[in-house]
Amino acid sequence: MNLSQYSSRRYFLLLLAPFLAVLLLAPAVHAALPGIDWPGLAMMLRAEWQQLHTTLNNVVSAWDSLLHGIPEGQRTQVIMNSGAPLLLVFPLRWLAKLFASWTASILAALHNRLIGGGIHHQGLRAITRFISGITPLLPWVLLLWLSTLLPPMQQETAGVGGALPLLMQVYILYVLLKLASEWFLFSVCQGAGSYLNADSTALLEQRARSSTSWLLLPWALIALADYLFHRSMISQMVGGFVWLFSWVVISYLLHFYREELIQNLKRLLPEQMDPLIEKAGHGRFMNLILPLWIPFNLLLFLQAFIAQLLVEFTWYQKLNARWFRMKNTVADNGEEDDQGECTDDNYLRWFNAGNDWDYPIIDTGLSAAIRKNFDAWDAERSDDNVMLITGEPGIGKKSAAKRFANALQNENREVQIRQLDVPAKTTNAADIYHLIGDALEIDLSAGPAALAAQDEQLQPTLIILNNAENSFLADVGCLDGWRTLLSLTNTRVQNIYWLIVINNQSWAYLCNVFGRDYQMRNVVRVKRWTQAEIRSLILSRNQKSGYRLQYDDVLIDPRSPVAGALRNAEQRYFSLLWDACHGIPVTALMLWKESVSTQRGVATASIPRLPASIGFEKSGPRMLFIFAAIVTHGNLTTAELVRVTNTAENIVRFALKTGLEAGMIEKGNDGRYGITALWYHTVVSTLNRMNMLNE
Repeated sequence: MNLSQYSSRRYFLLLLAPFLAVLLLAPAVHAALPGIDWPGLAMMLRAEWQQLHTTLNNVVSAWDSLLHGIPEGQRTQVIMNSGAPLLLVFPLRWLAKLFASWTASILAALHNRLIGGGIHHQGLRAITRFISGITPLLPWVLLLWLSTLLPPMQQETAGVGGALPLLMQVYILYVLLKLASEWFLFSVCQGAGSYLNADSTALLEQRARSSTSWLLLPWALIALADYLFHRSMISQMVGGFVWLFSWVVISYLLHFYREELIQNLKRLLPEQMDPLIEKAGHGRFMNLILPLWIPFNLLLFLQAFIAQLLVEFTWYQKLNARWFRMKNTVADNGEEDDQGECTDDNYLRWFNAGNDWDYPIIDTGLSAAIRKNFDAWDAERSDDNVMLITGEPGIGKKSAAKRFANALQNENREVQIRQLDVPAKTTNAADIYHLIGDALEIDLSAGPAALAAQDEQLQPTLIILNNAENSFLADVGCLDGWRTLLSLTNTRVQNIYWLIVINNQSWAYLCNVFGRDYQMRNVVRVKRWTQAEIRSLILSRNQKSGYRLQYDDVLIDPRSPVAGALRNAEQRYFSLLWDACHGIPVTALMLWKESVSTQRGVATASIPRLPASIGFEKSGPRMLFIFAAIVTHGNLTTAELVRVTNTAENIVRFALKTGLEAGMIEKGNDGRYGITALWYHTVVSTLNRMNMLNE
């Protein structure tokens, strides 16, 4: 049996279900009818009718007393029996609107204050979204809760006027229903991808307002019936009529948006249910069951709302990206794709990691942190004149230091700027003295004493020392370069500010050797970039390239509306990219170049592909030890690897050859080997699990 036959049969069963139920229940109803106490039921109705007649007589007599004089001592009872207190519903309605407006303005001010304060905490950003979503409803929900705290009034003692709290509750529920109806219809249209212009929006609001207005009077009647007759037969009959009338009104309102309801229901249920939904939604009498679809749409909206609240949290972004990648393993790992073959080199140059001055700059706050510490030293010329920046390779340490130096130079301040790259591998004291002495134009062969003696003759100088990991090797006698650098930075001088940039793994090793607290006081560990920063990095460069950006079909949900599908595809891609690059911008740029293809001015982004790492964990301990040495030092030559690992040269060369073939390591023009950006996190994670690194 194919799907269409199955759906058709199921559809007809749904249509026949009410008739089958009637046929099955008919014998039971017929058997129960003789057991009903008809005389007792008639007596009950006569008693309730007499009670209604008495209540109406009391109202008439009370108004007669109001017009011709109230008897002594019966003022309160006469006023309550007349129902005159019910007129207070109009000023109370005005006060309720005033309270709702005041409360909404307070919530809006709180929301604006949170937004204007520059929220950085993920939870607070989610709270602001929640506050903005509940602002129109919360005052009325609060009023409804306060009305339930009032003690209930009995009709025997309070008269008809005691129904005032019930009528106020009905009005509050009416406002809540009107706001909820507008929100629901807006969400339905938005979820279905229907564009609402000004006229359509006004028509939607008018329909929601008129429909809820039709419901106001019947629900006031059912509230009065419940108050006067206490769940009697008359109140139940009125209640049944009101519920039926409300069902018809809601069905009439929803039939204007039946197509949108169908589209939302398709998004929630599996694709195999689409034929059944189409037939059920376009049936002749299906308008009457449209209210049954409201819970399904609310479930869809709740799912979207929870996703919006959690989207700021790192763990949710990673979980969402990895779940999508697991579902698309075939598309992610397949190599039959020919994308990348037609990628334009002129486009790819915008995503090179070097030469940051030509490309849009994404400020992550690191340059400002450096500037704050430098300005504090420059104002007082204190002994706090050393800052060390550490972080993973490619995270933007040197770029931030260069931007800080460039901004300082543009201010034309009387500060000399010396940017130095430590040559590889500068591991003896004389070379360090020569490197820094040439930059300061003084002779440092005598060591720190010479620096202290020349301090007064020096102009204020900023020394930026990049690649500080090149000042040591993890071997006996090869730590003198770093030890010499420490002796210079610990010298008390007033005219030199040190800014040292080092790899995080190298810094972790040196902390284990020299002690974390006995080297440098100000250490800034660069945080990984957020998804928003990675997104800005890619999109700003793509905009500069002039190419129009689109996303591969595998990233687009065909069951979402067009505008929402494109927006969700972009969000899904950058979640995947951010999870794959682990917040490292250089890795993100490489993954983008690997996942994008260009044709006729259009750049198409597909799922970012990670290198397969199945075989790396199975490498022998000697090979892993060699990779750990490269990670710790940043880059090494073959001879240096032999020295720091104390391993035979043939084993080192075999490991390097294996790594080069797998793409795990790369060889620079200077003959030094380093871990590639795409493999860096995989290698470091594996080595950390095996306790082979210092961090």
